[in-house]
Amino acid sequence: MKPLHIAFSFIIVLVLAACAGGSAQTSTPQALQHVRLGVGYIPDVQFAPLYVAQQKGFYADEGLEVEIEYGFENDFVALAAQGKREFAIASGDQVILARAQGLPVVYVMKWYQRYPVALASLEQAGIRSPADLPGKKVGLPGFFGATFIGWKALVYAAGIDEEAVNVEEIGFTQAAALQQGTVDAAMVYVANEPNQLRGEGLAVNVIEVSDYINLVSNGLVAGEALIEKDPDLVQRMTRATLRGLQYTLNNPDEAFAIVRQVIPEITDETAPTQRAVLDASLALWQSNRPGFSEPQDWQASVDFMVKTGLLDAPLAVESLFTNRFIGP
Repeated sequence: MKPLHIAFSFIIVLVLAACAGGSAQTSTPQALQHVRLGVGYIPDVQFAPLYVAQQKGFYADEGLEVEIEYGFENDFVALAAQGKREFAIASGDQVILARAQGLPVVYVMKWYQRYPVALASLEQAGIRSPADLPGKKVGLPGFFGATFIGWKALVYAAGIDEEAVNVEEIGFTQAAALQQGTVDAAMVYVANEPNQLRGEGLAVNVIEVSDYINLVSNGLVAGEALIEKDPDLVQRMTRATLRGLQYTLNNPDEAFAIVRQVIPEITDETAPTQRAVLDASLALWQSNRPGFSEPQDWQASVDFMVKTGLLDAPLAVESLFTNRFIGP
């Protein structure tokens, strides 16, 4: 904001001096509060609402300077629980696993309304439903993280015998593995690899996990200690992030332009595919109650994780999330 330059008359100066006890007072802009937000992966179009909140000044409006750090999701969850990072973006299953390990982290704002993981295959593989999986070779980036959880959830919800499927670890090479025929299908992120393959002119079948089970997906998390010590900070962070999310949903063209400023590696050649990724992500974010968590979704996630051995014992769902920072 530019400073205002006002010429005061002699009378006004006297009045102000009297009100100030004989000395003129000047105000200075309050310094922004620096906070760190840990997100999994690398700079990517899927984080558009965060970049929008930064670039449009939504965080600054709340007195915040938000630094986005990139790395591993489970690391940032642990750091938030320990108070070494203020916030993280994490999926519900990671919050559940963290709480089961005694890490006091809480999910404070729902971002993704649909679990963003799917099983993808090239059309010629003929995999159109989970029932087509027995005898097929399925690639996972690894036996960890959202794609692994999504795989376990898909076969669990669809009633498929996992032992009848050949599952192997392929690293984060899903698109290449499908193109080369290394696997028949691969667990992917709904918005990413399918659009990469379509950009290569390939027909892709996509089986979304969220069509079979409603798991809690990515949202904003914070440590219990921060919530108790500085709930106002959590409120401001939540409010600004939701504002960035809504602005992105309402203004996707401008949001994508902001993404390209933040990530100059997106070239004119790759921009169409990246824009398709954003458009697919928008569909995953749409909600009639932005930020709000439904208790039954958390219960479904806990129940699935217990029944598949991902969790040793049930957890009280009220310890996992809160809606106190979400507006009416």
